[in-house]
Amino acid sequence: MHPLAVTAAVWHTFPMPLTIRSATPADLDTLTAVEGAAFAPEDRFARRNLRRMLASRSAWIGIAESGDVPAGAAILLFRKGARTARLYSIASDPGFAGQGVGAALMTACVAEAVRRGCDRLRLEVRASNTRALALYERSGFSLLKEKKAYYADGESALILERDLKARPI
Repeated sequence: MHPLAVTAAVWHTFPMPLTIRSATPADLDTLTAVEGAAFAPEDRFARRNLRRMLASRSAWIGIAESGDVPAGAAILLFRKGARTARLYSIASDPGFAGQGVGAALMTACVAEAVRRGCDRLRLEVRASNTRALALYERSGFSLLKEKKAYYADGESALILERDLKARPI
């Protein structure tokens, strides 16, 4: 794995520095645990999907750690020839809520998308996920559209996008 342009950030509310690094196949258990802590069962990635993404060149997975403790993870997907990256998942362990983990992961995702030549970053989020929506708004995302009944439970998704040329990092 390549070194990430934004490899580490120090967050003053943490007792130890928060670092973000590219995940490796050895991180499968960590990713599974972060997904399990952050998301309801119906919104989690299956372990086999995480394993596949860890081995894929079209995916980037970042892990945020405070010391040796996993604090969160993010998954970006890329399509060959496409200039839009997809932020598929960004998760903070609830024990680190409000401590900047999501913002740090977002910064790393933007840096990786820019490094790979993308000029847009797109995602979908539950319409009721106010915490995530606040992070995305602070991070420069705009609403593209709403997809009614997108999730299995019938909830709508909001499709958001960030122009990386206008606001690269």
